[in-house]
Amino acid sequence: MSPERPLTAAYAGVLLLIVGLAMGVYVWELNRREAEQVTGWERTTGSVTTVFGSGSGTRAMVSFKTPSGDRINFTARPAVFYRLVPGDSVPVIYPPFEPTHAAIDPAVARRWRNVVAGIASAILVGFGAYVAWYARGRMLSAAMTNDQ
Repeated sequence: MSPERPLTAAYAGVLLLIVGLAMGVYVWELNRREAEQVTGWERTTGSVTTVFGSGSGTRAMVSFKTPSGDRINFTARPAVFYRLVPGDSVPVIYPPFEPTHAAIDPAVARRWRNVVAGIASAILVGFGAYVAWYARGRMLSAAMTNDQ
């Protein structure tokens, strides 16, 4: 049986808390930068006209109309978990001054990433705080028994 090491547990708790906070701040900043990058871009719905390639080299030809009536076609590389077939409707974002630089809007994937990372961050912070608090209590009880 190993002796208790409350000081080591306290350090581990504080480390978990710091890692959780850092992860939360990183995801917050990443989301802020991504949102800032597409500020002012137009959002619309496009249609997949052709899909070519396979595996990680899959590409999709997407077509959409601008408010002025221009039809724009662009080639997109969809996310690996996002399989497209011709005729699929996809969300599209594009800069109004350069609609040919359009992209499939990854807002749903971004939202899920942020939710999962935020929950993981909160769990790490909570668990780290609990471990540090518990270890502190063990250190105090050990100090009180040593004083008697």
